[in-house]
Amino acid sequence: MLQSVIIGGGIAGCSTAFALAKRGYCVTLIERHALIAAEASGNPVAMLYPKLSANKSLANDLMQHGFQFTISLLETISKNNTFFSACGQLQLAFNAAEHAKQNRLLNKEYANNNQWLSQILNAQQASEIAGIHLTKGGLFLPQAGWVKPAPFCQALLNLSLIKVITNCQALTLKKTENGWRVRHKDGFIEADNVVLCNANDIKQFGFCDSAIITPVRGQLDFFAENIVSKNLKTIICSDHYLSPAIDDMHALGTTYSPNDLNTAVSALDTQSNLAALMAISPDILQSIDTKSITSRVAFRSQTIDYRPLAGQLLDEERLRQKPPRYNANSASLPWLHGLYVNAGHGSKGLITAPICGEMIASLIAKTDLTNDTKLNTKLNIKSETKLEINLDAKLASSMNPSRFLLRELGLKQLAASLIV
Repeated sequence: MLQSVIIGGGIAGCSTAFALAKRGYCVTLIERHALIAAEASGNPVAMLYPKLSANKSLANDLMQHGFQFTISLLETISKNNTFFSACGQLQLAFNAAEHAKQNRLLNKEYANNNQWLSQILNAQQASEIAGIHLTKGGLFLPQAGWVKPAPFCQALLNLSLIKVITNCQALTLKKTENGWRVRHKDGFIEADNVVLCNANDIKQFGFCDSAIITPVRGQLDFFAENIVSKNLKTIICSDHYLSPAIDDMHALGTTYSPNDLNTAVSALDTQSNLAALMAISPDILQSIDTKSITSRVAFRSQTIDYRPLAGQLLDEERLRQKPPRYNANSASLPWLHGLYVNAGHGSKGLITAPICGEMIASLIAKTDLTNDTKLNTKLNIKSETKLEINLDAKLASSMNPSRFLLRELGLKQLAASLIV
């Protein structure tokens, strides 16, 4: 049986393990912490909604396809909806630019291709849907919602072909004659393929040094449900978000601080989140005891072009020694066969990591990205619920983890055709 090793137990690692196991691969997931979903995926709750642009772009295509894919995946595995709620999301038109953007999003052509978009609501309509008084209207996305990342990850790993090893730091990664060898403190694992899902640590083994990735600190604050806030039914967003009560607590966030490695909770960040709450609902802000607020700090991993690192790696040393022609065939490049990356998802890991895991599993299994008929059969999904992957070659190439290396070498044309 073919063996896969996943390094990293967050959303990216768990969704990649799930996709590979569903294709019959025996997967070993290595997580350095005592529990999976311990870092950026370790927040008690995460918001699931796409950040859209009215302009056609690869990033926008990924956001749309990824959102639909994650929704389908959650509906498939969250049988009792214990860790997922499609409560909807209101994106407030908090200034003139946001209002104009929302109007562009709902032009006829765009809206017809995105049936999950709703109409723009005025303040009264938005207040009725939200359950609280709002002074501004905005765009409502009824399929958006919240997810508890840790139980989601656990559900993804609940397959007989997946073995999870926690408290285990992968130390070295070496190419062998038949595949790859991952050494850890207690020994080593031989695998046909390895997927690096270790976020800001993807350069640990030296195979992904060209990737331009930035740690981004974010602080999330929590406050208890009260007589005013208990009526909130949806996620409300301005430039921050406010969640409905989940396990009697509201989530408020999140801050954005690139290259800030401070792990301590910041009073200034709490004030920033509270200022955003003031813009959303002054009534709720006035109803909470700010001294009782609790906080959590986590670090996203973000690329310079805001697209994930997803796909097979090239051999940087060989590529630099003998750069190819600008019009070389992608298949002729020095690929590190069997070595893949799923990382760099920034603040939208719930949307982009699962579909990227599916893409990588499709590449490994040599199946068609746009028509993976095996997937629905193996998942035993009901006919009315389909997990579909709609990534064309151009979009998949735009996420390849070696794209920065090719651009550095002046090979932009090759960087746009890296799917193999």
